[in-house]
Amino acid sequence: MREHSTNVWGLVGTFFWGILIAVFLGVGQIFPLYIYMLLGEVPVTVDSFLNFIDSVESDAFLLSISVIGSALIVLPLVFGIAKLKKGSILKEYFALRLFSWKTFGVWLGILILLLIFESYAIEALGAKETPSFMTNIEYPTVSSIWLLVFAVTLMAPLIEEVVFRGFLLKGFSNSFMGIYGAIILTSALWAVIHLQYELAYVSVIFVVGLVFGYARVKTNSIFVPMMMHFFMNLVAMMGLFYEKGMV
Repeated sequence: MREHSTNVWGLVGTFFWGILIAVFLGVGQIFPLYIYMLLGEVPVTVDSFLNFIDSVESDAFLLSISVIGSALIVLPLVFGIAKLKKGSILKEYFALRLFSWKTFGVWLGILILLLIFESYAIEALGAKETPSFMTNIEYPTVSSIWLLVFAVTLMAPLIEEVVFRGFLLKGFSNSFMGIYGAIILTSALWAVIHLQYELAYVSVIFVVGLVFGYARVKTNSIFVPMMMHFFMNLVAMMGLFYEKGMV
């Protein structure tokens, strides 16, 4: 099954534009930290900047501004790249369609089953209930907690769904690999950007990506996997806070 369209970037275009997007995803995470250092009048040297970047993984506030800054930079870029394709329509390109309450209920139920599967799979693979990457995060202020919730539950799913279940899935579907090949590839790529987690979690993330991709294709709406992603990350954050005794 193939989503062929002359108004969508094909395999080559999606691949090379995807590389550019990946670069800006990295730059987008680093640039806000540089601005923060300047505003805080922190001397910016190579060593101080590298140390600042290293502290992102353990500081909720810095991690939050990194994620939010990345979204603000990359989202306009992705939509702009899509519009560069002559005749492209963003609503069609990114499946920007609302869904019914019935559809929402069905996929919410599927998400619950997915979360149960994730829990058992993580246990079977011998990994910790909560990734070390998340448990090592420190919260310098109360506001940093809420900022991280906003970044992780809203901004991160937004940018990841637009990139992976939006731009890349649509583009790769418009090639010889077809819809299901595109779902598999984008799920693998999505898993790769989560290598900060243990291998067991990366494997589960790949499976979750398959479900999200199928939800996007089945409903023809990117908002369905986006909502599933929101809720999944929210549950993960609540689990983290419970484990750390914060709720």
